[in-house]
Amino acid sequence: LADGIFVGTAFMLCSKSMAYAIVAATVYHEIAQEVADFFLLIGHGGLRVIPALCLNFVSGLSVLLGGIIVLSANLTAESTGVLLAMSAGVYLHIAASECVPRIDPALETWKDALLMIF
Repeated sequence: LADGIFVGTAFMLCSKSMAYAIVAATVYHEIAQEVADFFLLIGHGGLRVIPALCLNFVSGLSVLLGGIIVLSANLTAESTGVLLAMSAGVYLHIAASECVPRIDPALETWKDALLMIF
């Protein structure tokens, strides 16, 4: 949903070339994410290939839903800002809850921790 909100906002507020660049970056990001999700569903989830593909496809449709919501609504500048802030918060939450705990055990000194922050 967050990716679709970014893409929809890009088509509303940016030039066409910038919007298509954001679409390309989102597609590349989604391909990597969906492939990883597929292997997780098969490996750790224990699903067979066809159900895993179907679930993966349905979850990927959320990008389209986010874009449709943004493009079909008559958004003010304030509501666009709120949507972008909430979408960015999704990525910050993922970074804080998934990525940082994996990095934390590798930190050996306070200098390492300082480098991680910046």
